[in-house]
Amino acid sequence: MKERRSFLPLIPQLHYATMLLEEAAEALLVGNTVNAAELIRRADMPEICEYFGRIVGPIDPEVHWQSSMPKDILPKEQRVKKRMPGRKEELEICERDGWRCRFCGVRVISKKVRDKLRKEFPVEARWGNRNDCHCALHALTVSLDHVLPHSRGGTNELDNVVCACGACNFGRAEWTIEEVGFVNPFSQPPVRDNWDGLVRLL
Repeated sequence: MKERRSFLPLIPQLHYATMLLEEAAEALLVGNTVNAAELIRRADMPEICEYFGRIVGPIDPEVHWQSSMPKDILPKEQRVKKRMPGRKEELEICERDGWRCRFCGVRVISKKVRDKLRKEFPVEARWGNRNDCHCALHALTVSLDHVLPHSRGGTNELDNVVCACGACNFGRAEWTIEEVGFVNPFSQPPVRDNWDGLVRLL
């Protein structure tokens, strides 16, 4: 079985949406809320919702390479008690990983930035139920992921937790990287440049 870096090939709209959201952030920093609102609206692309929904939706053997969830899930009392790293560690992990998903490589944005945009632009950064959210903000908000899933005995040590996008994290769920055929995210160094998860807005 050939290893892969994502469940489905990345669509260009993911990259374009991060560009639009970055332009929106720059507009906000100079007080241009009208332009920011329009850029946020344009980043809400239905193609991203379709891509995201196929990965995090019902099990699809063509996408997940599995037909059922794993059977060897640990009882809760046998798992590491602390489910996730703290806020300080979360920021350290995101900065270490360049605010990119360590699996597929897509740029992700801070949860606090997403919440700020939702508050300031409730129409453009819409946030309803699971099927009625701003497509890019839903799919590209950072999500910490355990390389060995917590439910399979994974710990919160920094060498088991990576920065991930929602599709790679929630699509993988309780499967191991070997079960879905993913490349080990630590097999190559993270990409770091001037992308900051848009925390400049905070």
